Amino acid sequence: MAEKNVTFVLDKNLGLPTDQEPLKGILTAAGVTAEATTDLVAIDERLAGDGPDIAYVPGADFCRLMLQGNQAYLGLVIATSKFTGEPGQRTLLVVRRDDPASGIGDLAGAEYGYMNESCSSSYFPPAILLNKMGERLDEFFTMKEVAGWQERVDAVVSREIRATMILQDVWKMTPRNPENAKVIGEYAPSPPAILVVRKELDGRVVSALREHLLLWRPDWRNIYGAFRPYCFADVQTFYHDLGELPADIRSPRSFDHR
Repeated sequence: MAEKNVTFVLDKNLGLPTDQEPLKGILTAAGVTAEATTDLVAIDERLAGDGPDIAYVPGADFCRLMLQGNQAYLGLVIATSKFTGEPGQRTLLVVRRDDPASGIGDLAGAEYGYMNESCSSSYFPPAILLNKMGERLDEFFTMKEVAGWQERVDAVVSREIRATMILQDVWKMTPRNPENAKVIGEYAPSPPAILVVRKELDGRVVSALREHLLLWRPDWRNIYGAFRPYCFADVQTFYHDLGELPADIRSPRSFDHR
């Protein structure tokens, strides 16, 4: 189908199984070579440069790309909540069940766990909530990277960190969570992962990819549910809130050289 090899880079944390059927066969048939990585800095550097042709990234990354004036990519499909079928989710501020805190304002100086500086559910939501209070994320919290999704809730329970923010779907997937932890705040709507394509990518590849992805049925254990067509309206509120953040919070320090 494709006249040249089509490159596809994706954030491995987002759980899109491109190395498994049926996605593996779909991509192979379209001439697409997929590369999954957890190096978000490298992904963003490539998106800011001359490639890849396709990317599957956190919604925050795509919003940040648009805010930077990068018009090379278009949203193709957007992930949804497997419980509601909608793209936007609540992301919940979580502490231990016995923590006296009743809101984010009670957590000044606390050790806060986040996945990475591209995370739409654990990095940017607290930054947005605090910005509305006139506070800076990096001054209000002691920030600590904690890999994984449910693993961050477990880190709260084990006192490795005092607080984190986690997608509501992830919270609901583990029945023991309300027994050991509690929710004291939230941000919504947190944008899900988005699959984007370069504007000049062969239209036949784009059409075939969209068709197959919209028919794909994810495993029930996946973080996200099925795809639906991307629409800017699904991320517009977050895009606005992201734009209001200080530039050095919106773009991590690892990008200062740009």
